[in-house]
Amino acid sequence: MSNEAFDGQILSEKLSKLNNSQQSIESLSRWCITHRKKAKQIVETWDKSFNSSQKEQRVSFLYLANDILQNSRRKGSEFVNEFWKVLPAALKHVYDNGDEYGKKAVTRL
Repeated sequence: MSNEAFDGQILSEKLSKLNNSQQSIESLSRWCITHRKKAKQIVETWDKSFNSSQKEQRVSFLYLANDILQNSRRKGSEFVNEFWKVLPAALKHVYDNGDEYGKKAVTRL
């Protein structure tokens, strides 16, 4: 899985199948970190997919971003720099428009 070339379309498909399971989040996080040289494209695709996703799925996107940030720090700051541009608005959106579950998740993150 990790030796496949980066493809934005593949990432979009993976993001569309993202769910709240730990396995779903961790495996996609690992895939993204493997392709960290494309952090800008990954985060742009994440942001686009986040904004077009169902309200219920958005918390999963936040968990994914959190996992990528936590686990990529040791390898470099590519993701920190890119997520910094989109995460504040995403967190605010989920907090302002989400249900209690969404608000709790944002507060925890």
